[in-house]
Formats: sequence, structure tokens, C-alpha cells
Amino acid sequence: MVIMEPRVNALPCPQPWRNAAGTANPAGAPATVEADGVPGLLLPSRTKTVAAGVILLVVGLVFGTLGGLLIAGGTLLVGIGGGILGVLGVMLAAAGVFALTRKQRAVGIVLTQEHIVLNWVRPAVRLPWATITEVRPLALRAGQSSPSRSYLGLAARDLSHATEGMRRLAVKFGPDLACAVQMTTMDVDQLLVLHTLRYYLANPGARAELTGEEAVRRVAAGQVRTH
Repeated sequence: MVIMEPRVNALPCPQPWRNAAGTANPAGAPATVEADGVPGLLLPSRTKTVAAGVILLVVGLVFGTLGGLLIAGGTLLVGIGGGILGVLGVMLAAAGVFALTRKQRAVGIVLTQEHIVLNWVRPAVRLPWATITEVRPLALRAGQSSPSRSYLGLAARDLSHATEGMRRLAVKFGPDLACAVQMTTMDVDQLLVLHTLRYYLANPGARAELTGEEAVRRVAAGQVRTH
């Protein structure tokens, strides 16, 4: 895997994204992965597994400690309750350790020669390039005083490839959208995601490089301007 610092300063920020503020911390990097046995370019999204593992571990330790204190200083009935609490704490802590130590699945937007795959949802969404008509920046504001949230919309001729859950959100922005991805869930800069998808949509001949490291180098260097 090639890891470089993405150069996104030269990439234009379109409306309704007024600026890049609010973009996810670009801690991740593009990489080559396999989607259904087919190599593709991964633009990673944030995983909730690590955060959930830490919470489970902390809560488990707290419960275990409280259980131990109840057993040591209480009556028989209180001690039984403490034992139950302690067992629950051990189970939660073990679950947290398992979540933190198991191999993390590579999730995000995967670009293959034939599809754009959103693999963090179940079932995964697979949109053929041939049906995608536009990669559209979107924004949603919950209230007048609330900051707008940036989304990335994929417009398509055939909406049957999107799941019901994806369509439920997408229709808020337009009837031709197959899906809308909230950009704060991404682990790379939102402008890099937008321009990468636009580049490969506008340049079908370049999609052959999505099977290897050439695409990783291109995206990491920010060389995805369409004009």
C-alpha cells in the first residue's frame, strides 16, 4: 500500500460546499483492496469498532470493580449481586478486548473497474459506472442556526441498485439520486473523495488503473482534477 499525504489544496470546493470546514480528519489513506474478489481503490470511512471496543472495556472494568467492592464489603445478598455485576463486567471487558484486537475490515467507498461499492452497509450498495450520471455535492441544514452538513450524492439512471435505506436519505436531495453519503463518515478529505469519483466517472479509460497502485498514487497526490 502506498501512503502519501493527499494534496487537496488545489482542488476546487464547489457549491453548496462553501468551504472544506467540517471535513473528517484525514487520518486514513487510499489503498488497494478487494471487493467481491475484484481489486479496487478504497477511500476509507471511519470504523466504529475501535470506539465501541474502548467503551465496552471501560464499562466492563467499572462493573468488575463495583462487583468486587460489593462482594468484599456487603451482606450475602449484596455479595450475590456483586458477583453478577462482576461476571457482567468480565464479559463486557472481554468483548471490548476482542473488538480492539481483531483485524479491522477495510470499509468505505471502493472503486472498481465496473462499480462504485459502498461496503459499510449491509447489503453493500454496488452502482455500475454505466448507470451513474453525476457525482453531486450536497448540503443539509437542520436549522437556521445549525451548520450545514456536506453529503455526496450519486445520481443514476437506474435506481434499483441502491438499497431502501440509501434511497430513503437520497430522496431528500433529489429523485434521481441513488444514494447520499455524509462526508463526516469518511476518513479522507471530502474534496478528495468528490474529485476522485468525478475524475473516474469522466475518464472511463482511466478505470483500468483502479486495480493497482497507480490509482493509489494518483489520488494520494491529488491528481484528480477533471478540467
